[in-house]
Amino acid sequence: MAVKKKAETRGGLHEALHNVAVWFAYVGGAIVAAIGIMSVISITGRALWARPIRGDFELVEIGIAVAGSLFLAYCQITAGNIFVDIFTIRAGDRAKKAMDSFGALLMGGMFALVLWRTSIGMTEIRHSGETSMLMGFPIWVGYACALPGLALASIVALAQGLGLIGISERVSHE
Repeated sequence: MAVKKKAETRGGLHEALHNVAVWFAYVGGAIVAAIGIMSVISITGRALWARPIRGDFELVEIGIAVAGSLFLAYCQITAGNIFVDIFTIRAGDRAKKAMDSFGALLMGGMFALVLWRTSIGMTEIRHSGETSMLMGFPIWVGYACALPGLALASIVALAQGLGLIGISERVSHE
């Protein structure tokens, strides 16, 4: 299933959310690139001098979680999620639009739920003072850095579901 963008001009809210989602995705990509570079340096240090970066796996865990959260809104606003349309292939455009809106509302609710639970987890971990094992990095910071991506993804999906911004159309390649 491929996705085509609507030809008509989208509203200002859609453009604003799309632009923020793109920047969040760029930041997520920069984090992944930095983790990749750090991993190469650590592996090279381990292989050549028996001196890896201490706690490199901790940084990978935290960084990838944060980067992943930053990609969610872009995936949502560009309809990058998987569509399983085996049961709806013969449905009319109106039914598909209604199901897409309902699905966006469900995604928005799910993102909001994950945002809420992540913020609670962050608060509890901050109060307990939990840190990573080797580096002593405060775990709550990783949770805090994931919150903006989750919040934006929730806003985008809810705005789509409520019809405030457009949902990219599905196109069949049959």
